[in-house]
Amino acid sequence: STRAYQKALSKLEGLVVAHLFELHKMGLSGTGYKLCIHINRALKTWCKAIQAALGKYNEAAKVLNCPQLDWKDVSTYDSLAKFELLQECRIDIRQQPWADTRNWQALLHHLKLKRAEEERKRLDVEISHLVDWMTREESDLKSAVDRLQTEGSPLTVEANKRLVHRICQNNIHRTLIQKIYALPLVF
Repeated sequence: STRAYQKALSKLEGLVVAHLFELHKMGLSGTGYKLCIHINRALKTWCKAIQAALGKYNEAAKVLNCPQLDWKDVSTYDSLAKFELLQECRIDIRQQPWADTRNWQALLHHLKLKRAEEERKRLDVEISHLVDWMTREESDLKSAVDRLQTEGSPLTVEANKRLVHRICQNNIHRTLIQKIYALPLVF
């Protein structure tokens, strides 16, 4: 009967934790409407599965005189911290180093820094591509203006205006790029 209890507990835990992750995913920014609808349908299915697992858990808990749970309590869990079933596990995982909030925050901070470093490297490549493109564009426009001027085309004035405008815009970008490169490295 202890095995049945542990099995029912593990099943219920898995379902509730999965349910919590789906709830979290639904609240993330950038989650589109269609994905939210899909997640909402999945949550309804999870609720039915959790209720069935809760019934089996309560039956096994009754045999061992362990505390039983009410659907109202289980359905209001909105974080792992409130999920008290973890206390009933074979091993209390809340005492593990990875379950400590400070360790989680340190890990998240570390991962954010690592991601920022990767992003910085990617932006260095993108910025160099942008600078190359601006230089080539100005060179191509200058060549076109020179060619039009040589041909005596009436479009020379308009093409020259476009070249001057583009050079002004690119100089703004170059100024901002210099400010970016002047930022201190934090890594």
